[in-house]
Amino acid sequence: MDHSTWLAYEQLSTPQLDAIDKRHAVVLFPLGPIEEHGPHLPFGVDAFNADFIADEVTRMIKEIDPQQIVVRIPMLYLGTHVYRFGGSLWARQRVVRDAVVDYGRSLARHGFEKIIVISAHGGPRHFVALDEAARIVSRRGVQMISLTSRIIVDFLLGRYVEAISTRMEQPLSEEEKKTLTMDYHGGWWETSMMLWLKPHLVDPMYKALSPALVPRHRLRPNSPFVAGPGLGYLGAPANASIEFAHASTAALRVEINRILREFLNGTLDAKSVRSQLYYVPILRTNYTRWLWAIGVMLVIAIAATMFLLSRP
Repeated sequence: MDHSTWLAYEQLSTPQLDAIDKRHAVVLFPLGPIEEHGPHLPFGVDAFNADFIADEVTRMIKEIDPQQIVVRIPMLYLGTHVYRFGGSLWARQRVVRDAVVDYGRSLARHGFEKIIVISAHGGPRHFVALDEAARIVSRRGVQMISLTSRIIVDFLLGRYVEAISTRMEQPLSEEEKKTLTMDYHGGWWETSMMLWLKPHLVDPMYKALSPALVPRHRLRPNSPFVAGPGLGYLGAPANASIEFAHASTAALRVEINRILREFLNGTLDAKSVRSQLYYVPILRTNYTRWLWAIGVMLVIAIAATMFLLSRP
């Protein structure tokens, strides 16, 4: 992408940073883990996709309001809730949340009022951590959102299947639509995106990989390594094509554009972009700690009650 349309944060000096009109600036903060994606794709799939989305968001912001100054934080290779096999590097959920909180608060301290976190990794606890961080950082005068949280979850739930199909030269068959609803990791979509963005990093063996299809209710933490051929992917990588990458991007672009317009004019409801998973207690960062604390309090309360009852 033409670098003249945005500023690279790491290349700025203090005087250059101070000179930016923060009232008309948006910071893009892409991140993604190093994670295995089958035998045919590189570890950086999630980061490459997040960087691409950042490019798309930059273009859209400039189309919506050419006066907006886009500042981009360098890609942070960090993520949680990854498949812990085959070369993956992972971090604890609270580490991801706290890192994003610290970056966000630092940017706010420097005067930035609008911050957009971008990630393409589908780990449930990962998106919850980003949603938590965005809510913590957002305060009066500062708005931070995790742009892709709800979008990626909806994508994985199959809610963009029809929108993608209508953008294909040959609409998807019913069988292909069903397959796409079980495409979670290193499969049809991610292989297609890498064929478009990083074709030199895709092993041609993807064409011979058999489908590894698992219904959502049967997913397990190690599903890619026991399902189908057990090669670390879930989906149908052999179906991949650059046309599919273009169609899926076009479908997602519609929703991203709507969110950006509302974000820039100050009418966006932050709850509308949070992942549905944010509201599942067991996926929250401190759930286990709170559970232990409640358990300890209950034990103390029961012990105290028994002691009092045993007194003459």
